Parts: sequence; structure tokens; C-alpha cells
Amino acid sequence: MSKLDAYRVDLLSSKLQGSRLEWNLDDSFFGAIDGLIHRGNIHTIVDCQNTGSLFRFQISSEGEVTVPCDRCLADLELRIETNDELLVKLGTEYSDEGDCVIVPETEGYVNLAQFIYEFIALSMPITICHEPGKCDESMMLQLSKHQVARSNQEDDDDYDSKTDGGSQLVDDRWAALKNLKLN
Repeated sequence: MSKLDAYRVDLLSSKLQGSRLEWNLDDSFFGAIDGLIHRGNIHTIVDCQNTGSLFRFQISSEGEVTVPCDRCLADLELRIETNDELLVKLGTEYSDEGDCVIVPETEGYVNLAQFIYEFIALSMPITICHEPGKCDESMMLQLSKHQVARSNQEDDDDYDSKTDGGSQLVDDRWAALKNLKLN
């Protein structure tokens, strides 16, 4: 039995219409799904409606997740609030293209775990960083050292080691162009 079987919804059940499903997503949920989020505490409510040929799931999630900061890689807690809709139809073979998920009628169920995870992940900002000055100081120090070393490396690769006036690196081609301009 998989850890994510609890999120499996029987589409052929007569009890599905108008039902409400609730889950508290914790570290074990996020650990079971391969993705960016590995820890969190989210309360998810799913309201189910069956309109005959179409199943409509209103999925609301609220809570916090812990993800790595893009800048310093230290843990960062993000507040999550989502309200999303998932449309599911029964068909001959599985399809997840477009606005509607098609589930084989022979199976008759949909596992909402991956969809809930994706809705949570999509609600996060594109760039996930601590507020200015809140990043891990030791990591920022290491990063600045490597940026300076890399910057000097690029300067050495792009420019000749000659200096113009003692302060600026100059490529011989620019010096030749400057001489043409002065003449």
C-alpha cells in the first residue's frame, strides 16, 4: 500500500456527489512526492461535485511549506493559500492534457495527491529568497568570494593583462580603436 493511497478518490461511488474530503498534509506527504517541497504543514479541503459526465473538484489548501532559499540554500518558510479546480472525466484511456483529466472508466478512480502537490507548488513565487539581510551569512560570504574569483577569472579571459592608466584592463583591439579615433 502506497503512502499516497489515502488521496485516491473513487469516481464511481454514489457518495462522491456533494462530499467534502479533508487532509492534513505533513512531511510524510511531501517526502512521498519527488519535488522541491520536502516539508510542510498544509490543510487541504476538496469539495466534490458530479455533473453527470464531469467531476469537479474544488481544492483549497492553506498552511506553510519549507523550501530552500534560491540564494543561500537555507530553509525558508512560505505561507501557502490556494483555491484551484480540477476537472475529471471518465474515458477509454488516461490523458492529462488541456483543462480536463481523463481517467479510464475501467479504473474508475483518480489519485489527487500529485494534483494537490502541483497546485501548492504553482502557488509559490518563481524566485524563493529570504528578505534582504536574512540569508545565511556564512553561505553569502562563500558566495561573494566565489563571485569575486569568477569575476577576476572572466576579466583575465576577456582582457589582456595590460592596463591603461593603471586602473582599467584594456584589450589591445580597443586601444587600437582609440588610437584611430585620436588620429
